[in-house]
Amino acid sequence: MFCLCLLLASAPTLPQPDQARRVVEWQLRSPPRAEESTGLSAEEAEVIRSRYLQSIGQTLPRSADQDATTIP
Repeated sequence: MFCLCLLLASAPTLPQPDQARRVVEWQLRSPPRAEESTGLSAEEAEVIRSRYLQSIGQTLPRSADQDATTIP
């Protein structure tokens, strides 16, 4: 039981160096979604796309619980 607690309390492992590449390659190999399965109108998709492009390079504001866990 004590070992289980140690495993749960340990820091998460870093992703493998090629993990992101494998995910992207898997997504590129998958068949495209059917038009009706996307669930977004063209206008909604454009809003999401523009917000995403505007957010590149910006950092998210820190939440209150993140600020409380940092050590000065």
